Amino acid sequence: MFKRKTSKFKPNKRRRHNRELVMNVTSPRIVFFQSLRAIRGMMKTALIILAVGSACWFGYKQIHEHFNNNQEFAIKHSTVTNFEGKSTVVLTRLRVLEIAKVNLAGTIFSVDLDEARRLLIERPEIEDVRVKRTLPNTIDIQIEERVPVAWLSCRELGLAGRSQYKGVLLDDAGVSFLCEKDFWEAAKNLPVIQVSSSSKTEFPIGKKMRNADAERALSLVLKLREMKQQPWEIDRVKVENFYTLHVISKDEVIAVFGMHDHGRQLYQLILARQHAVKNQQELAWIDLRPKMNIPAHYKGGGSVMPHSYTPKNEVHDGLDPSTRSILNQN
Repeated sequence: MFKRKTSKFKPNKRRRHNRELVMNVTSPRIVFFQSLRAIRGMMKTALIILAVGSACWFGYKQIHEHFNNNQEFAIKHSTVTNFEGKSTVVLTRLRVLEIAKVNLAGTIFSVDLDEARRLLIERPEIEDVRVKRTLPNTIDIQIEERVPVAWLSCRELGLAGRSQYKGVLLDDAGVSFLCEKDFWEAAKNLPVIQVSSSSKTEFPIGKKMRNADAERALSLVLKLREMKQQPWEIDRVKVENFYTLHVISKDEVIAVFGMHDHGRQLYQLILARQHAVKNQQELAWIDLRPKMNIPAHYKGGGSVMPHSYTPKNEVHDGLDPSTRSILNQN
């Protein structure tokens, strides 16, 4: 049998592929149906997103309502202390809660902790704040308040000094802040620092003052606070010039201080007052700037006794002989 002859020619598939005709036919009708299909797909996606979003929002509202209105988390304890856990010095608990806008009729989750902290830290009389909630029913607020040590008075800048409504207070760091209604009782007996200034930038509210003379006056007030409590109190410290401070006590004794060496000068003032009491006299005026031969006199005047005179019962009173002799007036 003869084999059938077949051709050995194999068509090139690549050539064949190249000969294919690709046609993209379009028409307004086709575009319409394609757009319609795309819109349907987008609507399905939007409905799915809407359904998921609605479910999330509903769940959030339910959780929010559960925690915010659940009486199990109602505020029953609201503590206000300093950072050491002790009672605040000036600001009362109710005043702090009022500033922080804490609704005591709500729950602990109805209190916005960040907002409460922001409201408190914005107050110049508050230095630092911590606010936290403790399950199941406690809001804890810790504040570091500025404790006033003196009033600030400046006629040129309209600073009223000792005033319940317009007064400006200073803390021990020299930061000035307005007198809050709770501060009056704690601050009404504090000394007044009286200065002259031509610039409001020297005493910015809520920031440290930038007046060197006022800083020296504050340093004197703080130095006296460090000492043992005395039977007399300072009423005001007046900056007389760049090298002199006039300290007027509440019993109208005028003491002239320098800008430095306050420890020694206060010690001399205390000794002079003690010396006056021993001699049944009242000190009227004393200049504490000199270290020796300190000028002073009693109320009612009188002659100054010679420096060489030193009563035996006053030898150990702590005064140097020259100061003692000046104070020994009849």
